[in-house]
Amino acid sequence: MELPPQAQQDVADRLAASAKERKKTRQYVKSGQLLKADTPERIEKRKAELLANQNLTSVLGAETQAAMARGTIQTAPEAVQQAFERTFGSFDTQPCWFLTRGTELRRSIGRIYIRDMHRRVGWGTGFLVAPNLLLTNQHVLDSQATARFSRVEFDYEETFSGDMLSSAIFDFEPDTFFVSSPARGGLDYALVAVAERPRPESGRPTANLAEFGYNILLGQEGKLLKGELIHCIHHPEGQPRQVTLRENRLMALQDPALEGVWMHYETDTEPGSSGAPLYNNQWQIVGIHHAGVEKRDSEGNILAIGGARWTPEMGERQKWWYANEGLRISRFLAHVEAQVNAEPGADAAQGGEQIVSEAGRALFAAMLKLSQHRSTPPPPVVPDRVTPAPTPPRRFNPE
Repeated sequence: MELPPQAQQDVADRLAASAKERKKTRQYVKSGQLLKADTPERIEKRKAELLANQNLTSVLGAETQAAMARGTIQTAPEAVQQAFERTFGSFDTQPCWFLTRGTELRRSIGRIYIRDMHRRVGWGTGFLVAPNLLLTNQHVLDSQATARFSRVEFDYEETFSGDMLSSAIFDFEPDTFFVSSPARGGLDYALVAVAERPRPESGRPTANLAEFGYNILLGQEGKLLKGELIHCIHHPEGQPRQVTLRENRLMALQDPALEGVWMHYETDTEPGSSGAPLYNNQWQIVGIHHAGVEKRDSEGNILAIGGARWTPEMGERQKWWYANEGLRISRFLAHVEAQVNAEPGADAAQGGEQIVSEAGRALFAAMLKLSQHRSTPPPPVVPDRVTPAPTPPRRFNPE
């Protein structure tokens, strides 16, 4: 789902303002000087986060961890600095848990059917952030009314053989919980409750939402440095679930135009990717994909991949998307907690919407508790045998 035109222009203006920062980051990445791309303060926060991650013990080694803990990265021996850089993007080799953890978490990302009372009007992506709570963009679910008609589908994925997994489609429950911030002048998010059981017409009507797992959101900084890799799992244009890896990096977040809220990065996204989670190499959520901006020529015409002028007949996938903007997850957490705890009616003044029932407040409290305790959610329940849908298509069915 595309942003409203005014909000899209705001994104373009911010990307224009961050052009110098992105160019400088790109130069540091190309020259292999990643430690120069960010500030010493942010580097130390990243170090603290890495040292706290037990999964990286085998990657860093005990001696390197001890050396990193003794002082700052800027004053550490060159070998220690190189080991630090390898953990966040200058080294292609990853431990095998990178694949297994990503495989687990991919099931928590769903394809959103954006609907009105009568039909589907667009696609989006959303992801579970606690049991029964899903996060996406406000321009995907722009109101409680839209959420009531819309749905989310999990496990819409094509296998290596070309079969489709049996998916499960769930209704949203905005009367239980729905809190949003507008795309224009706000942070463009919608946090909404999801039903526990799928719709009867689902490929797997007996599924339970709990089997798809969820992501834990961490509010502290230190999850990503400029030049570091970003991964995205999404449903571009409503297609089967896809993952974007390799050479996708955080390029800017310090320009004043970004207001300490937005992050700019280079990764392949398309309409339908809106609301997708952005991950670091440790599969921690670092942001929510918000918008992409097409590359244009001097006359303002959209360019296709390769540099030719784009025409609608080429399709969205041929557009040259040169930069993206996402909402920093730490800023989302701070904002949504303040909004839920605000006086009744305060959300209306900010342009957002809010319904928080007693049951919804309990769901939200559980999400915050998880984020504060840094616990790891149980892996999703994976059936012993995944049954393909009846008469599986070789390509995705848009409905």
